[in-house]
Amino acid sequence: MIRPRIHDAKLSQDVLLDYMERYDYPYLEAHSRIIDYAFVVTCEVKDKIAGFFWCYAVEDEETTWTAHALILPDYQRRFFSRRLMNALFSVAWVSGVNKLIVENSQTDLLLRMGGYMTEDGAALDLPHKWG
Repeated sequence: MIRPRIHDAKLSQDVLLDYMERYDYPYLEAHSRIIDYAFVVTCEVKDKIAGFFWCYAVEDEETTWTAHALILPDYQRRFFSRRLMNALFSVAWVSGVNKLIVENSQTDLLLRMGGYMTEDGAALDLPHKWG
């Protein structure tokens, strides 16, 4: 089972950047400039990293966050479980988030979870339970 974990913020940001470099994350350059503002959740299986979710508050709307994911190749097909996603939605909700926005490759997935399209990408209002 993939478990979301929240660790020291700066350490998590640094580890995420290392993994972005290691796995040739296509948006590394853009994220490396703003990673200090990221809220990072490390997703683990026992003591191994399976991937990351991270969010940034939208500049004009602190209760709206853009969400991003990096999934390691060995976990691609089994990463987005209902249990994991509902846990992440809960963490975002208790952190003061009212809306998550996804801008790129996970847009279709967020729509299947109950999201809707906006001019900024797929959006999901919180609280939400993917049922």
